[in-house]
Amino acid sequence: MDTPTPVAAARPHFRLTVRPAELRDTSDIARIYLQATQDNLATFENFLATPEERTSWVNEHSGKYPLLVAELNGWILGWAALSPYRVRPSIEGIAELLIYIDRDYRRHGVGRELMRAVLSLAESVGHFKLVGRFLAHNDAGRTLCRMSGWREVGVHLKHTKVDGLWHDVVVVEYLIPENLK
Repeated sequence: MDTPTPVAAARPHFRLTVRPAELRDTSDIARIYLQATQDNLATFENFLATPEERTSWVNEHSGKYPLLVAELNGWILGWAALSPYRVRPSIEGIAELLIYIDRDYRRHGVGRELMRAVLSLAESVGHFKLVGRFLAHNDAGRTLCRMSGWREVGVHLKHTKVDGLWHDVVVVEYLIPENLK
């Protein structure tokens, strides 16, 4: 008698969708941002606290400065936003990138998919450079940037205080060669 050959169970295939954020996403965007502040990984600011701030912030992000969300089966797992790079004078063509991932989905490819989408979008709207800043002990953020072709420009030592402790901040940049011509 032949022994049946075991068949491996098919792994479910999940399709992560990256799309422009909508007002209905504001509470999820704020939830993920709050996790980042609680985990002291990616941020040293505190905004998106009130429903009004969230609605205003989402409405401000369109065109050259989009806000994208990564969605899986109706659940928002992360978001990425481009914002004007605010220096004096303002420099057209440079945007600042923020990426935040739900703590339960970090290191699962969500950041990589958001990064791919936002880099493509940044190129299509004419940005020639993206910049970012995050707490230096955020190893996942540093790895994502390095793997996506970003360059570490430097580290601001003792740049911000979080919960009474000083933290260093990494500064990164990404050049978009197609838009430097």
